[in-house]
Amino acid sequence: KGNDGSAGKLIAANSVDAPYEFMVFQECEGVGRVLSDAGLLAEYGTIVGNHNVAIAYRSTKWRLLNQGTDEVAEDRPEQWWGLRGALWARFEHLSDGKTVLVVNHHGPLPVGSGGRCGRSATAWNLLRTIATHGQEGDGIILAGDFNADAGTVTVQEVEARMHRLYTGASFG
Repeated sequence: KGNDGSAGKLIAANSVDAPYEFMVFQECEGVGRVLSDAGLLAEYGTIVGNHNVAIAYRSTKWRLLNQGTDEVAEDRPEQWWGLRGALWARFEHLSDGKTVLVVNHHGPLPVGSGGRCGRSATAWNLLRTIATHGQEGDGIILAGDFNADAGTVTVQEVEARMHRLYTGASFG
């Protein structure tokens, strides 16, 4: 487990000059261990949700206001692992009072399908989570492994209502 702390080492190596304010994790059973491997456990708070997803935040800079999980999708029968949630948390910056809503999603299987309810429903359920738990003036961060590439209806529906800042490379 942990591949000799590779995730923590990667975080440590890439956060020296500019520490991450927030990090999201999918398929992670030990976010505390990852942060410990990075030497950052004392600086970050963690929120562990259902379905092996988590959010880490710089507790030296942000105060947790509230948190929860909304079920937003379900895997299809041919590749069923279960329900898929959106772990969300609202934070307030300790020095300037600005607020942010962070939503972490691990998308349904099969990849690109949108799961049992389809691509559009998954997108709308994510947007409903944001609308329900965000407040006027919040910065919004929606991140995760959507199990959907940038060309899918799921991503396009969300992108029609939010600005995409980054899409990572997929492997396999």
